Amino acid sequence: MGYALPPRKRAPWLAASDGLDVFGFADTTAGRRRMVERLERRALEEGNSRAGVVAASGEVDARCSHLRRGWYWGSQNFAEKLLKLAGKTLGRTKSRAYRGVAIRRAHGLERAEQWLREGLAAAGLDEKELAAIPGSDPRKIALARLLWRGTTVSQVWLAERLAMRSAANVSQQLRRVGKEPIKGTVPKRLASFVEQAMNRS
Repeated sequence: MGYALPPRKRAPWLAASDGLDVFGFADTTAGRRRMVERLERRALEEGNSRAGVVAASGEVDARCSHLRRGWYWGSQNFAEKLLKLAGKTLGRTKSRAYRGVAIRRAHGLERAEQWLREGLAAAGLDEKELAAIPGSDPRKIALARLLWRGTTVSQVWLAERLAMRSAANVSQQLRRVGKEPIKGTVPKRLASFVEQAMNRS
């Protein structure tokens, strides 16, 4: 949380010192600690469900903050701005294990949903008709490959959303096509969309 961090460790866009000033706290270790305690008190006073705080069990170390990772205070518009900022900041990493971090997953899911909608339109498909199309259909595989390489979604998610039976089938189809170019196997509009999307990621 930004209020707990010293100035040199905060993101440049975070105006934590202004927030501390509003409540009369100095931007010192003690002042930041009092601000975090104030936020925790307010969250407890407003009720866990309203504030979005998961109640901590008695086993949790009392020295730990009750504010959870990924927690924010604000409107849906604010949440979307945070996700957009996270997308710019986090960039793409080589390890899929790192992509499991909650904020990366949320951003990746949002991107996957958008690409799926745009990709289906480019392929001339409707999501409702996917179940009737075989899992080995080149259009499905092209979309699965794009979403697998360019987002953080799992193969289980791909299997469900593209109606490709199972994660094992998705994995098998992706291995089968490898890095083969998709041009000529799918509609030109879809091939163009996939190429542009990969260049943007």
